[in-house]
Amino acid sequence: MLRYLFTETCLGCAQSTPGGLCPICTAELLRVPDPCAGCGLAQPVAHCPRRAAPWHVATVVAPFAYRPPLDHYVHALKYRGARALGRALGLALLPSLGAACGGVDAIVAVPLHRARLRERGYNQAVEIARTLASELRLPLLQRGIERRVAGASQTGQSAGERRARVAQAFAVRRNLNGQCIAIVDDVLTTGATVNALAAALRNAGAAHCVAWAVARTPAL
Repeated sequence: MLRYLFTETCLGCAQSTPGGLCPICTAELLRVPDPCAGCGLAQPVAHCPRRAAPWHVATVVAPFAYRPPLDHYVHALKYRGARALGRALGLALLPSLGAACGGVDAIVAVPLHRARLRERGYNQAVEIARTLASELRLPLLQRGIERRVAGASQTGQSAGERRARVAQAFAVRRNLNGQCIAIVDDVLTTGATVNALAAALRNAGAAHCVAWAVARTPAL
C-alpha cells in the first residue's frame, strides 16, 4: 500500500517513480543481445569462459551491457557512496530473472574483503542482493561466507590473471546441504569471481549455483 501512497525520486533523472529507476531511465540501459544462458555473453560467443577453466556456475543472468549510462550508476554505487543505487539496480534486474528464480533456495552476494568493506562502508553486491531477496522472499546468506584474500583491483587484467587471483579467494564455513544458490554481483566481467565463489559454495554442500548480475562486459 505504501508504494501506491508514496512515490520515489528516480536516481537517474530526479523525476517521480514508483520504485528504483523510472521507466524512461530503465529503457536507456542497453541490453546484451541474445545472451548465452551459460555465460551471459552475446551470441555467438567466440571465447566462452566455460572452456577456459572448470566452470561451476549452471546459468548466468546479466541482462544489461556495461555501457553508459549503466557504468556511471555502478561507479557511483561502488565509489561515490550512492548506496541507494543498489536498490534501484536490483529492481532493474528483477524482471529479467523470470524462470531463473525457479528452484533457487537462497541468495549469496559476492563478499568484499573486510579491509575493502571498512574502506567503502558497505558492499554494493549486498545492496543489490538485499533488494532481490526481499522481492523474491528468499534468504540472503552472509554469515560464514567471506573473501579471505583482499587483492588489488582486477580492472585491466586478462581473464587468466583474474582466474589466478581469485582461485582461492573465498571461504565458506557453513553447510549448504544441497541448496541451489544464486550468486549476486554488480558486474560480470570474465566470470572468474563468481566461478571461484561457486566452487567454494559447492565444496560447502551447495547442489549447484547460478549467477545474477546487473551488467555484463563484452568478452576480453
